[in-house]
Amino acid sequence: MFALGMYAVIGFAMRTQLVPSLPRTRIGMTAEVSALPEVTAAPQVLTLFDPKTRSRVVLVGTMHFNPYSIALARGVVETEAAAGRLRAVAVESCPSRWNATLYAQPPGSMLRLVCDNEMQAAAEAAEAEGVSLALVDQTIEEVGRRVVQMAALTFVELLTPWNGGWSRIGEDLAIALRQVGGGDDGTDGASLGVNAFLDPRILAGLPLSLIRYPLSIGLKSPALLSAIALAFYGTYMLDMATEDSLGEFAGAAAFAVVETIFLGRLLLVVLLEERNFVLARNIRKACFASKKPGGSIVAVLGMAHLNGVAALLRDSRVV
Repeated sequence: MFALGMYAVIGFAMRTQLVPSLPRTRIGMTAEVSALPEVTAAPQVLTLFDPKTRSRVVLVGTMHFNPYSIALARGVVETEAAAGRLRAVAVESCPSRWNATLYAQPPGSMLRLVCDNEMQAAAEAAEAEGVSLALVDQTIEEVGRRVVQMAALTFVELLTPWNGGWSRIGEDLAIALRQVGGGDDGTDGASLGVNAFLDPRILAGLPLSLIRYPLSIGLKSPALLSAIALAFYGTYMLDMATEDSLGEFAGAAAFAVVETIFLGRLLLVVLLEERNFVLARNIRKACFASKKPGGSIVAVLGMAHLNGVAALLRDSRVV
């Protein structure tokens, strides 16, 4: 408990250093918003008009469990509410994950402070403003099923290049990478650029993010964290077992390439591209459900999803 208490103090100190905390104002906006002028113009925020629902959609890109991202997510929700536009808030989660989150770290608990995160911050801001919350991510059960399917398919296609296997893998990776990519510097306003990811305010909180993320997974899904750790340990032991002879070095290099392609396809296709379609479709459903044309929906997502989701909504490629 002492360690958790110290960790909470460190997290709070970083939060107050990055975003000074002041009393709430009359219009309900916290000082975090005041410390972030024009939050909707931040490089991690994309604002677009959804032609199908005639709604304003504000996409907030986050570096999960990052103090600046947390303040930004909360700030955008409160800014839209103060302007009288806010109709709903959408977060990158599903019912199973959300229930596990609320069970492991309920509002007001020590673990809620220790594992402070953007999704709960946005949800709590939505509740304070009296607007609905939408869970717009693919279910964790479906993600797990697709990971198994894609792993089996990739294994087969790596072994059958003469049957177009390598070509299909390359096409999948190219499509997924295009969804991640955006403007070179983000100044076009239509996509996130590298400046959004390399924002000093984001980078300052990165060490805390890297601690909070596995801690949160461990609290909610110990078995999943153990499986991930075992996979990385196995890869590490394989690398350590490789001797320095030229033949074994070539074999290790080939294994590393295959491993990168294998994991890359799982990450970019199953965990990114496919979920982008689900996120975009459910954000649009939240727009329809608000039944108030002209209002805004704030969607809080991981930054890697923003460009793909924005493109899908702009092009009306999802129902």
